[in-house]
Amino acid sequence: MPETTLPSDRDALRDLALEAGTVLGDDLSGALAVAGKAGTEFVTEADRRSEELVLSGLARLFPGEPVVAEESGSHPGHGDRTWYVDPLDGTTNYAHGYPFYCVSIGAQDAQGLALAAVCAPALGECYLAARGYGAQLMSLRTGKVRDLPVRQGVPLDAALLATGFPYVRDELVSRNTDLVRALLQAPCHGVRRAGSAALDLCHVAAGRLDGYWEFRLRPWDCAAGTLVARECGVTVTRVSGESEELPHADILAAPGELHAAMLTVIGGRSDPCG
Repeated sequence: MPETTLPSDRDALRDLALEAGTVLGDDLSGALAVAGKAGTEFVTEADRRSEELVLSGLARLFPGEPVVAEESGSHPGHGDRTWYVDPLDGTTNYAHGYPFYCVSIGAQDAQGLALAAVCAPALGECYLAARGYGAQLMSLRTGKVRDLPVRQGVPLDAALLATGFPYVRDELVSRNTDLVRALLQAPCHGVRRAGSAALDLCHVAAGRLDGYWEFRLRPWDCAAGTLVARECGVTVTRVSGESEELPHADILAAPGELHAAMLTVIGGRSDPCG
């Protein structure tokens, strides 16, 4: 689909995500933890600088619209569109010099998830989506944009899967480790844990992964990646299979019959604390 047919708001969001991505850059030498959060979670100065830039940009581009941001919380406004901002998804990766991190910005209106941008500067890629217009992948190195095709499902025994673990290291870690073992023994091709929910969802959309599940996320972790995935025909639900416009307490994403196959292993195992 030609890029010129996409809504102008998506293009404005793309430029903002690219600008925020330059704040993070691919030089991780300045990634110092400056404050602790829950469990093993912390925040870096890069999180804060990126969020300040995104909030300023949203206020300029879409004045008065509500925003929910990871570091600064809720910013009330007017209108039926709400923005979900994760200024640095994969903070632990970033602080350790591991290049699997991104800026994630998604919007939801009265009809559901509407706009998405996920910019991963160290990977040289930016994922974009607008509801009903499909999803695109932009190369940061060449500037070229290509449409992502609709995903075709694969059998579980041919699937590469991904998951994640919560910052609070309670009994849920053991329960999810049991699920990893169950899926490996199902068997599947493998299970990866890269540390960014937004990128895991985008990589399912792009065909680099086949399925993904995780417990105890937040809306800003999932909003943008969920829309990118759905625009590529990926089914995104709760781990129980329950439909939800923005699943985040727990999430399961996979195309075609693979979603059903994963449900047979992990379905119904919601986080009792979520």
